[in-house]
Amino acid sequence: MKTAINTTTWHGYAHHTGATFAIEDFLREAAEAGYAGVEVGGGPARLGTPGAFRKLAASYGLEIAAYASSITQNPWAPNTRQYRADIRYAAKLGVPILMVCGGFIPSPRRNTYPADYDLFAGNLRAMMRDAASHGLTVAYHPHRGCVVETLAETRLLLERLPELRLCPDFAHLEASGDDALAFMQALGERCIYTHVKDYDWGKDTFTELGKGKSKLVVADCVTALHAHGYDGWLCVELDKKFSGAAPRTPLESAYISRRYLNKYCRV
Repeated sequence: MKTAINTTTWHGYAHHTGATFAIEDFLREAAEAGYAGVEVGGGPARLGTPGAFRKLAASYGLEIAAYASSITQNPWAPNTRQYRADIRYAAKLGVPILMVCGGFIPSPRRNTYPADYDLFAGNLRAMMRDAASHGLTVAYHPHRGCVVETLAETRLLLERLPELRLCPDFAHLEASGDDALAFMQALGERCIYTHVKDYDWGKDTFTELGKGKSKLVVADCVTALHAHGYDGWLCVELDKKFSGAAPRTPLESAYISRRYLNKYCRV
C-alpha cells in the first residue's frame, strides 16, 4: 500500500487562521512529511492546466493518487455540469480514480427510504458511465450526513449498483455510529481507494491518526483491507474542527498521521 494525503487540512487551517492556501505549499509539505501521493480537486482554477500540474507534482516526487468530485442525491443540472468538467480534467491528469462524495440530505439527517436510494443510484450510475467513458473508475465515499453512511446503507446502494467500487473512510463510519472494521471485513473486496483519519467521540471531531478517542482502531481496519488483497492508496484526509489561536499546522498533522501509518500499518 502507498500513502497519500489531500488538501483538506490545509484548507481548514487557512480558513481558521486567515492564511492563504497555495497548492505548491501543499505539495512541498506533503512530500516533506513522507507521502508518496496526493489527492486533489478544484480543476484549473485551483490547479492550473493538467499538464502544468502533473509536472509540478512530479517535481516534488509525488503521484496524483485520485481526483475528488462530488454528486448530489438528485440529478441537479449544475452539479452534472460540474462533475462532467471534473471527469474531463481528471482524465487529462491521467488519474485512474475519481473519488466521489455526495448524496447529502438535510441536516439533522432524516430517515431514508427506498426511493432515496433509487434516486441516488440513478444519478450515480450516470456519473459512473461518464467516468468510465474517459477511463476513470468512480470510488464512492460513504460519508456522514449522506444518504449512504453505514454498511447497511452501502449494501442498499450496491443492490442497485452491483458494479460500484468504494472509497471507505474509517472515521466517517465511526462517526456515523457504525463499525468500521466490520465494513472492511464485509466489503473490502469492493474498495479501490481509502481515506484514513481518527475520531474523537467526546469532542465530535476528526483528528490525526492515533489521536482519536473511540472504538476505532485504524491499524485493524488496514489489516482487514490487506486480507482482501487491497494494495491501493491510503489517503490521509483530516477534515477536523480547528480551534484556538495556534492549532497544529497542516505539516505537523501530516507528520503525526504518517508516523502512525509507518509504525502501526507498516506503510
